[in-house]
Amino acid sequence: MSYPNNANTYLPGTIQISSALEITAITKAYPAVITISADPVTQVNTYIAGQLVRLNIPFGYGMQQANGQTVKILGVSGSDFSVDMDSRNFDSFSVPVSGTKPASLGPAGSNNLSYSNLTNRIAFQSLNNEGN
Repeated sequence: MSYPNNANTYLPGTIQISSALEITAITKAYPAVITISADPVTQVNTYIAGQLVRLNIPFGYGMQQANGQTVKILGVSGSDFSVDMDSRNFDSFSVPVSGTKPASLGPAGSNNLSYSNLTNRIAFQSLNNEGN
C-alpha cells in the first residue's frame, strides 16, 4: 500500500501545566518569594509572570495566613516565584519533619492559551481556553 508524503502530519508538542507544585519555602517579605521543588525543564517553565496561583498550606507548615490565597506571579527565576503577597507579618513557613501532605501551589483562574511573539512562550491555559 502506498501513502502520500504528507499522510502523517507532524503535530507540535503541547505544553502541559503541572496541576500542582510542591512548596519548600516562603519568605516573609513583599513581594513574597515562594521556592518550589520541581523539574526545571518540564514544570517550572510552564508557570510564567502574570499567572494566578492558589496556595495550599496544610497545618504543620506554619504561615496559615497564606493558605487558600490566590496570588499573582510577578516573576520566575529558576525554582523561585516572586508573588504579589505581603507575608511580612505572617507566621514563619517551615517544612515539618514528616506525616503531613506537602504544601503546594497550582494554577487558579484562566487566561487565553496563546503564543506570544515577544516571549516565544505559550501562556497557561484554562479548561475552556477563555480569558479571565
